[in-house]
Amino acid sequence: MSKSELVKSKIKTPVKLTPKEAIAILGLFSASTEAEGIIPTEEFPLIEMLEGISPFEEDSEEDFNALTTKVNTIRDENEVETLIPSAIASLTKKQDRESAYIISAILILGMDEDIPESEEEYLFELQEALKISDERAEELIDEVFEELEEEEEEEEE
Repeated sequence: MSKSELVKSKIKTPVKLTPKEAIAILGLFSASTEAEGIIPTEEFPLIEMLEGISPFEEDSEEDFNALTTKVNTIRDENEVETLIPSAIASLTKKQDRESAYIISAILILGMDEDIPESEEEYLFELQEALKISDERAEELIDEVFEELEEEEEEEEE
């Protein structure tokens, strides 16, 4: 099953996830290739991926360590076909859905200049699954990349 198909799929018995767990799982999934599923946190530490992003802004290193342990356990005990729809279903608040989308967009759009069509399709399907309008998705992406450019300019000075 492709990443886009997983985002659109529905399940009858979802895994119960907190919003933070769901956002982390979607981020790890977004950073993966089609064949990888949900990449291990050893390859992509959650603190590097989520630090400074709402709702993780106030989290300490200990918080991230606890989240990493929990996400690894969830990942090891469940199939990706169950986890991705469960993660999407767990994000009931607009802010959490937008945070998941922002992280996914950064991971996909920020990795390469040349984005494969399958990744563009996945990001679009994720946007729809998270119930984010085209206009809002564009606003979120513009805001994030403007902030990243400003940070890079500050570092160069």
